[in-house]
Amino acid sequence: MREPIYFENEGMRLIGVIHKPEGQGPFPAVCFFHGFTGNKAEAHRIFVATAEELVKRGIAALRFDFRGSGDSEGEFVDMTFSSEVSDALKAVEYLQNRNDISSIAVLGLSMGGAIAATVAGELEDLKAVVLWSAVGNFMDCYVGDNVKEAAKNGFPIEWGGYQIGEDFVLDIVKHKPFESISKTKAPVLIVHGTKDMAVQTEQAYKYQEVLENAKVPHKVHIVEGADHCYCRKDWKKEVIQESVDFLEKHLL
Repeated sequence: MREPIYFENEGMRLIGVIHKPEGQGPFPAVCFFHGFTGNKAEAHRIFVATAEELVKRGIAALRFDFRGSGDSEGEFVDMTFSSEVSDALKAVEYLQNRNDISSIAVLGLSMGGAIAATVAGELEDLKAVVLWSAVGNFMDCYVGDNVKEAAKNGFPIEWGGYQIGEDFVLDIVKHKPFESISKTKAPVLIVHGTKDMAVQTEQAYKYQEVLENAKVPHKVHIVEGADHCYCRKDWKKEVIQESVDFLEKHLL
């Protein structure tokens, strides 16, 4: 079943959907973090498909829109990485306060992967972390391109119909997802495509190196030929299968 929900953070209403198995629970749950300019369904509804597969395994899922994205309140131009971390922590807190949820894992795509890595360093009781095409070094991906454009043309930056504010760029360079995730105790799954043009595959291997050095249990799954959002039926199926198997192992 699906349940429309909302929660509030810093005066803004954030809109989401919970997918739940049949029965009273309590159920383990996965909190999804979408990417930059994404939303709670994500590209070709990959978050929806993953949530539905989790429900078949007896696991609940929360998909929500960060402030300024999707159906949530706020303006995109005012969004920062720090504000999304705050929204993510509030989403996890929302799940923790529900009587029908027992334990929690997180899954993030692209910048949402960097959010997942960051909150994983702050939350001690997560059961698992899944990173899809995750950013680790912001200057080595599309964010670095934005910084260069801003240096030349000023703010706001135009990006696919969105406007990126100065606060976003000034804030994001302060964050270090690689360093944050090294503090987690939860097992981590890293998924990345070899043809990702938005976030290079080298960032996945850097996450692997950081986790190895920190002695954090982890697994790396590279999808041959796949792009940033796994926009082909077989890539999508492979990513969902690998991720749901991993989450089932650590949540049930």
